[in-house]
Amino acid sequence: MRIYFITGTDTNIGKTYVTVKLLKKFNQQGFKTIALKPVATGCIDGYNEDALLLQKHSSVKLDYHLVNPFAFTPAISPNIASNNLSIEKIWQALQEPLKTKADICIIEGIGGWFAPINDTETMADLITKFGNIEIILVIGIRLGCLNHALLSYKAIKSISGWIANIIDPNMEAIDKNIETLRTHIKEPCLEIFNYDSN
Repeated sequence: MRIYFITGTDTNIGKTYVTVKLLKKFNQQGFKTIALKPVATGCIDGYNEDALLLQKHSSVKLDYHLVNPFAFTPAISPNIASNNLSIEKIWQALQEPLKTKADICIIEGIGGWFAPINDTETMADLITKFGNIEIILVIGIRLGCLNHALLSYKAIKSISGWIANIIDPNMEAIDKNIETLRTHIKEPCLEIFNYDSN
């Protein structure tokens, strides 16, 4: 199974949108896909809207609680939403879905690369548990994205590629901003998405 981890330069920059787009692409190519969102906040009755989208667009259907094992009601950082969450608990919860007979697994993080899980751990610590995982950085193209993108890129240190997600179509010099990112990030730009495209 090929495993991708989707992280972003911030929250609300379209990680779920990009993940769904990737799922659709892989599905069209005939791959068996699953997508997981291990931790989600802002849930209603134990369900997260983003995780439901991932469940819907995966070609292999998993029980919701395998897709999103940690669902918290407040729309706040997970370290504040829960007082007993840990990377080890998240890792253990991933073991069953990772046994699924699928070609592609896409794991969507929460927030950005260093989103706190508790007082000492962040989402970045989860990646150290994987022996082989490909990291894709989603960059929300809007004013300020260059600084956010380069900070995230330097923090991650090694990515497979990045995706430009144009979330502010009225931003000035979109093309020049993307070219600036191409100059500073040596890994390839895998896709450029307009946030309102189908």
